[in-house]
Amino acid sequence: MPSIASIAQVELLTRRNDDLVGTKAILAAGLIQEIVPAGCPVGTQIHITEIFANVPARRKFLKTEATEQSLCLDTITRLALAHPEIRFKVNVNGREAFTAPQSRDVSERIAMVMGEDFSSHRISINAQHENVSLTGFISRPELTKSNSKSIYLFVNKRFIRDTSLTHAVLSAYRQIIEPRRYPAAVLFLELPAEDVDVNVHPAKMEVRFKDSRGIYDLVSKTIAQSLTGAELARSNFVYRLSPREKTTTSPGFWRPKESFPAESAGLFSLQNIQRAISDDLLTRSGNQSVADIVSDAYGPAKKITFSNSKYIGQFSNTYLIFAGENGLVLIDQHAAHERIILERLKKTAAQKAISQPLLLPEVVSLSPGQIALFAGYIDFMQEIGMDVEIFGRDALIVKALPAILPQIQPRELISDIADQLGDQNQMPSLQEKKEKILAALACRSAIKANHVLSSEEVAALCRDLEETPYNLTCPHGRPISISFPLSEIERLFKRK
Repeated sequence: MPSIASIAQVELLTRRNDDLVGTKAILAAGLIQEIVPAGCPVGTQIHITEIFANVPARRKFLKTEATEQSLCLDTITRLALAHPEIRFKVNVNGREAFTAPQSRDVSERIAMVMGEDFSSHRISINAQHENVSLTGFISRPELTKSNSKSIYLFVNKRFIRDTSLTHAVLSAYRQIIEPRRYPAAVLFLELPAEDVDVNVHPAKMEVRFKDSRGIYDLVSKTIAQSLTGAELARSNFVYRLSPREKTTTSPGFWRPKESFPAESAGLFSLQNIQRAISDDLLTRSGNQSVADIVSDAYGPAKKITFSNSKYIGQFSNTYLIFAGENGLVLIDQHAAHERIILERLKKTAAQKAISQPLLLPEVVSLSPGQIALFAGYIDFMQEIGMDVEIFGRDALIVKALPAILPQIQPRELISDIADQLGDQNQMPSLQEKKEKILAALACRSAIKANHVLSSEEVAALCRDLEETPYNLTCPHGRPISISFPLSEIERLFKRK
């Protein structure tokens, strides 16, 4: 509060339970203007105005109103999680943006603040080791996020950011959720004050533990044990094998074309495509083979094409292997499909996008901070075919999705977009944030790793990738293909 008061005007009203009257204090630029008795309800109200009025140079470094509002709401959210005994209510421009009634215990408060999704997919944890206790809730493996910002860590009710503890949480989920996805968690560590140093960083967001190894093990092992008995949702669990996969070879072994089923799985809507990839070359127009997408040993490429290239098979149910005149090439099926979908979305955004109404509109719970971020992008989402509206203080309602997208879960999509918009590691422009929305759409709807593709699906993916204007990297900048030139292979085998 002293830091805030030094750069703003603050009016504080407060009254204790046993007091007949309260107190009003007014401060401006860190100086006390007035302290007088005042009539007010029990509790404390703080009204802050004229932020940075006395230091206008610092005001220039503020982000957009929506972003700053989101950051403020995130701070209040963390306080509300740690203090269920306190009632919180936030009004923004006359509108109630956040409310958390007083709760009897932390589980009720977490249900209020974290939303319905987390409440219906949470696992309670409770562990004790010597003088350290660990309590809280973690998400079931079927509920994941696109970043780690939904992991809330508290030490003696103080919110912290700790890479070691975050790693401990993620290590427990390893091999349970798909790569580059993150769980949600609200964890409370209680330990003697002398066993933790909170003065590591001026913002008090980082701490140092006396027994860091022991606390890491407590967090990781407790979560791992709690996940062991969790019921996993079959529809959303990536590593659960389908019946087709169970009858074939190990997922880690490459699949020749002969092991692909002849029928199409419909992933790329290929009911009208009858031709499969034959044992001969993928006959395409042009002079450059897929092995030529990189010049010599990993040189720059201009475009991926598949002329004069032979499809060999699928490795690890994720990478497509091609042989050309000059070597071998691996294609990342997820990255390739992401790029295809992104370019289609960009095209529809420049035109009038066609929406596919949902049979039943879906309500998606979000934090108040995320709702504040979404407010500025509703019109853009309409442009790309998403019919989305703000629904109350802490939810969005999804009525339609872009017609060009394959089947997609609105709840997971909105969660990913919210995570992307809330990424404060950089200060992206409006256009960059729009691109983040498109990238989240493409990532969520693209074919995933560990998915067996039929020969028809591979043919369609290659055709679409060739027709995509920029097809060298996925929307996140990862390469779509890696080349192994014949000369390099011969060198490794000592033939040259």
